[in-house]
Amino acid sequence: MLEVFRHWDTATVGLVNSLLEEAGVQTVLRNWEGSNIVEVPIPVIYPNICVLNGEDYARAKEMIEAFMDGSTAEGQEWVCTECGESVGHQLRECWNCGKERGMLND
Repeated sequence: MLEVFRHWDTATVGLVNSLLEEAGVQTVLRNWEGSNIVEVPIPVIYPNICVLNGEDYARAKEMIEAFMDGSTAEGQEWVCTECGESVGHQLRECWNCGKERGMLND
């Protein structure tokens, strides 16, 4: 088990973990519960992601780096025909109503 990502914000860690899992990388979340309850930042207890298989380490690091740099950005925003919200191109479902892009008539 190797750590690939650590961040103070559980939302960011959760999103990165979801991206890795969607790509087939098996992960384990550590320090997940209670990490946002301290007022003084203590990096050693920040929530973090570990990959279970060592052979996934390099690929996971590359994916995380691309995500954090925003270099995964390709395409244009789309408009949800269900609720009319503008949605980032990287999302497959509307952040507002949850409708999947493939289910939309756009």
